[in-house]
Amino acid sequence: MTPDRRIFLIHALDCIDFIAEQLPSLDKQSFLENRLARDALLRNLEIIGQSFKDYGIEQLEGSHPAIRWRQIAGFRNQLAHEYLGLDHELIWGILNQHLQPLRQALSEHLETQP
Repeated sequence: MTPDRRIFLIHALDCIDFIAEQLPSLDKQSFLENRLARDALLRNLEIIGQSFKDYGIEQLEGSHPAIRWRQIAGFRNQLAHEYLGLDHELIWGILNQHLQPLRQALSEHLETQP
């Protein structure tokens, strides 16, 4: 892997960290009602999915097959193109339950790749 492609995963980590910084100031109701906060978090989820596509899903699957990399990348498409039909309660659950394991997998992947 060339160092240039690592930038995509570093950017994804930055987005995960941004979300983690914002979540303590929100509860579910404020997430659902505060469009500015919701849009910011959704945009960062979108960037995470695109970063995985740009980096290469196959390499990520090889190092951490338990993470659903393709589903995350596909979710990016839903965020970008099906924005009127998003289930914000489901997204709230994703934000609170799935980002920390994803961050761990990305960090481990970056540590093992030259």
